[in-house]
Amino acid sequence: MAPASVLLAPATASNVAFFVIFGVFVAAMLVLIGIIIVWAVRHDIAGRKAWLQRREQAAHGRQNPTGGAR
Repeated sequence: MAPASVLLAPATASNVAFFVIFGVFVAAMLVLIGIIIVWAVRHDIAGRKAWLQRREQAAHGRQNPTGGAR
C-alpha cells in the first residue's frame, strides 16, 4: 500500500495549472452550449411562425367562395 504522503501529495504547479486550464475549458464549453441552445430555439420559433403563416395562407387560397375546399 502507498504511504499517505504519496496519496496526499501537495499540489504541484503543473497540477494547479492543469485544473485552472481545464476549468476554463469546461466553463467555455458550457457558455458555448448555452449560446447554441438559445440560437437554435430562437430560429425554431421564427421558422415555426413562418411555417404556420404559409399553411394559413395556403388554406385560405385553396377555399372556394362557398367556404368549402376545392
